[in-house]
Amino acid sequence: MTGAEFIAGFLATGSLLGLRPGAAPADVDRALKVGFMEERDGPGGSLRRDYGLLELYFTAGPHRLLTSGVLELHRLPCAPEMAAEWRSATGVDFAPYTAWSEVAEALPPSGQPAVLALEGTDPDDHLEYRNPADKVSVLVVGAEGERSDWPGHGDVWSVSFG
Repeated sequence: MTGAEFIAGFLATGSLLGLRPGAAPADVDRALKVGFMEERDGPGGSLRRDYGLLELYFTAGPHRLLTSGVLELHRLPCAPEMAAEWRSATGVDFAPYTAWSEVAEALPPSGQPAVLALEGTDPDDHLEYRNPADKVSVLVVGAEGERSDWPGHGDVWSVSFG
């Protein structure tokens, strides 16, 4: 599966490898066989896991639950090893850059939740495409610029949920 197809499916369904907010860390471990760094916000505090390409956030306390996450596609141009690790673990083949037009073309036919386009919603002039029903947003580079160490105009910067 291409990265664009994966993002389109995630945007349409709100499911990332079968995971949604409310999943336990053990569910994430079963779904995602990628190494991670873990950061706790003090004893009993919230938990953040950084998988390189993906960051996940969990509630505080003894029974942690997934609250949100970000697929950090802007990291790929300078770190092709992240794409290779993700491909090996999930079967998803991310290119260094993913154009929003490729994602839009891969969106499922009608009958899926509406995707809203919200232009210029942040100080960096990113465009946001959001599925409000499943709380998934795709940030796309809106500013003019060529691809380099970072995605260029029209490329997906990140995908967030929660």
